Amino acid sequence: MVDINLPITMIRLHTSIVTITLSLIFLLSYNVLIAQNSDRIEKDLKKIIYYDADIDFEKVPGLVIGIIQGDSTYTYSFGSLSKAENLIPTQNSIFELGGITKVFTASLVEILVDEGLMEYDANLNDYLPAPIRNNKSNMSLYEAITHTAGMPRLPHGIGKREREANNPYAYYAKSDLHDFYKNYYPVIDEESRYQYSHVSYALIETAIENITNQKFEDVLREKLLEPLQLNDTNIDLTEAQETRLSPGYNILGNPTKPWRFSSFKGSVGMKSSVQDLLQFVHVQMGDSNPAYATLFDDMHNPLYETEVAKGNYIGKSWHVIKKKNHNVVLHAGSTSGHQAFVGFVKETNTGVVILSNSENSTNSLGYLILRYLNHNWKKVKS
Repeated sequence: MVDINLPITMIRLHTSIVTITLSLIFLLSYNVLIAQNSDRIEKDLKKIIYYDADIDFEKVPGLVIGIIQGDSTYTYSFGSLSKAENLIPTQNSIFELGGITKVFTASLVEILVDEGLMEYDANLNDYLPAPIRNNKSNMSLYEAITHTAGMPRLPHGIGKREREANNPYAYYAKSDLHDFYKNYYPVIDEESRYQYSHVSYALIETAIENITNQKFEDVLREKLLEPLQLNDTNIDLTEAQETRLSPGYNILGNPTKPWRFSSFKGSVGMKSSVQDLLQFVHVQMGDSNPAYATLFDDMHNPLYETEVAKGNYIGKSWHVIKKKNHNVVLHAGSTSGHQAFVGFVKETNTGVVILSNSENSTNSLGYLILRYLNHNWKKVKS
């Protein structure tokens, strides 16, 4: 008896083999292209680091750069985590974020507004415990988020609470902050409203705790960090994460201790890795998690001029540089031992994350890399 299905089976087998072979060839070719592009970017990064940004690795011992270019993500390490030994930083090394904490807090507020738990037009006092409200303040949540509430950068006299060098928030209790706020008279300059304020975000932290009856870090983790799978981003690290926290060096190159917090966690208290921050940028650009595809879009609109430089605006926490056909969205942060930069251009799906273990600034480097990824801003056509 002849098996008439045999030829068909052989044809199907042959077709499958051809399909698999072509798929492997395509995959290998794609991987080769990715590797070649990564090598080219690394070569160009070195030029930017050593010549354009003039980064001195005596002052900045080590840094990690994460890049988003279209559908591809790249990570590059330079220098060392330690001056004492050669420890190459990685995408999983953890750094203090300083002021970049604010964009996480603002993202959390965006979620709470979306859920109907907060309103931007509401007086921030309405969300604070009654005993600490300031009857002289009409600051709205919107004004607090956009740094336009007339609040100072830091509370007056905060230095009197400092008991150890380079740890400004370790002994400044929330009760100190609340006493300061109750007696402060906000001064708003209508012509120049922007005034960058750590105080506003420290008060937003208290407001979130009051309306949720939870610790700020618990709300942050439940509603933002866990849903986005930002597993190495937090205020308080686990023991295992502590081992990956980079040593820090101050502006003179001396070792510093990590910041500790009795207050201001929602303003400058977070820590993260390049891997997590790249994921966060993807979400902010709306190209990662469908549940958050458009939720954060309004955060990136230029709202008030900052007068820092021409074309510089503040959005909902994010700073925005208006170009002819696109916006550069960015934020930087610093602590006594670390520097952080996050920036992106939605129109070209490009982004940059830089984390370094020095108080010396790397902000210009982040902007230069974004400019490079956008071909000196010529990539975006009208």
